[in-house]
Amino acid sequence: MNKQQCQLCGEISMVRTTKNTEFHYKEQSIEVEQPGEYCEACGEAVLGPNDLKATRKRLAEFKAAVDHLLTPTEINRIRKRLKLTQVEASQICGGGKNAFSRYESGEVLIPRAASNLLLVLSKHKELMTEVKMEVA
Repeated sequence: MNKQQCQLCGEISMVRTTKNTEFHYKEQSIEVEQPGEYCEACGEAVLGPNDLKATRKRLAEFKAAVDHLLTPTEINRIRKRLKLTQVEASQICGGGKNAFSRYESGEVLIPRAASNLLLVLSKHKELMTEVKMEVA
């Protein structure tokens, strides 16, 4: 195992690995496997952009569940069931042309109003015609 110098404590004990890490959100917690650079001496971690991206969607799913919002996976499934592109879904729910890409990837939590609208549309597809006419 190739060890690097820890930028925080100076020891040659920084290793690339994956650790079970507990995340907290609104008095709830979840444990996820978080890749990163971990110091065996001081216990600190350095997480790069790819490390954060590896757990982004799972953490977004967790936060959405805690907040009683649609999760990224549910958003994607509903959008496809309604036969909408991401751009069309953004036009209906608001948030800009790239909003749905960010909602589905877990980069951003979906706003409650958009979550509720998608939930209603998923249960009442007959409303799609009316909603699409209002957007056009």
